[in-house]
Amino acid sequence: MRILHTIPGRNWGGMEHRTIEQVRWLVAHDHPVWLAAPADGEPFARAQALGLPVIAFNFDRPWRLPTMTALRAIVRQHRIDIIDTHVTRDAKAAMGCMDLCAVVRSRHVNQPLKPSLVRRLQWRMGADHIITVAQCTRDHLRDIGLADPARSTAIGGWADEKFFQLPDPAATRAQVRDEWGVSADDYVIVCVGMIRPDKGQDHLIGALGLMKQQGLTPRLVIVGSATAEALDYERGLTAQARDLGVDGQISFTGYRDDVARMMIAGDLMVIPSLTEAQPRVAVQAFATTRPVVASAVGGVPEIVVDGKTGWLVPPADRPALAAAITKVMNDPAGAAAMATGARALAENSMRFDHRMAETLATYQTAISRAKARLIPPFRGLA
Repeated sequence: MRILHTIPGRNWGGMEHRTIEQVRWLVAHDHPVWLAAPADGEPFARAQALGLPVIAFNFDRPWRLPTMTALRAIVRQHRIDIIDTHVTRDAKAAMGCMDLCAVVRSRHVNQPLKPSLVRRLQWRMGADHIITVAQCTRDHLRDIGLADPARSTAIGGWADEKFFQLPDPAATRAQVRDEWGVSADDYVIVCVGMIRPDKGQDHLIGALGLMKQQGLTPRLVIVGSATAEALDYERGLTAQARDLGVDGQISFTGYRDDVARMMIAGDLMVIPSLTEAQPRVAVQAFATTRPVVASAVGGVPEIVVDGKTGWLVPPADRPALAAAITKVMNDPAGAAAMATGARALAENSMRFDHRMAETLATYQTAISRAKARLIPPFRGLA
């Protein structure tokens, strides 16, 4: 099976990270795979730095004949069997290749879509299969008529082996805490994600302010960088922390590639998002045996089950968030037991290899559907 992944954007976020991780896995497991992305974007630069097979491609005008012609040339040159598209622009361009190969449309976000005849045609006729990262996203696409239940699959987040098998976690924890300037006895909350309003870091800082009024002063480490559009929001977080008198408790690390090390050095993972499909940071926290408090949004409750694998709170509810964090802090034995159970769940069904096996099986399903189309691809598919 010869696979082409496509990323049409230039910024870096969860979708881009997930896609490049998939490409890395496929390369490591000897699958012929390529990534097409704009040469002036961060995904292209990161893929190139990793030595991945990346092709410079501009998806800005997907409906234009030159765009489709160029993509068709790539499919022919590399004898692609299946294209996995990840955003609207690349999905549109890939529709022009359906006489050459199978097409999968992946959806990584949980924002609702408005149904229309044109959109329905694009989704149902422009892809052989749809992959969503959360069941709730698949359900929404089905309910509004964009996804055929027989041709759609939800494949959730994963944690790769470095989260499950971090070498010498005690030494790593001590080393990272030394980098942060926190002691072994400090209670440390870790929040991982892009810094932008929908990730809800302002609500977490607000909850920290409420906890300080009750005499609780945990440390908070925010791991992630702001998008270009969210720089004002990032500056606002610093001002908010200063106004609440908690700025001395908060550290901003910026973007980090060593998220597993960050997690193992913390005591609690908090996901205060206002919208999510299914955050992989929750699975990663499970793998590192760290308790999770998260907003009950999107596909989060599909994995963070309140009282079983973590604690859920309403989104943007700062008092509820503060109360949940306080509860976890005050019951370390209960938190440890919860985290151990979540770790077992992740080991059984959320490893990277497991998720990629699901993905490859879905690709085969899409290829079989392509072969059975009224007008199947002209050349034989693997």
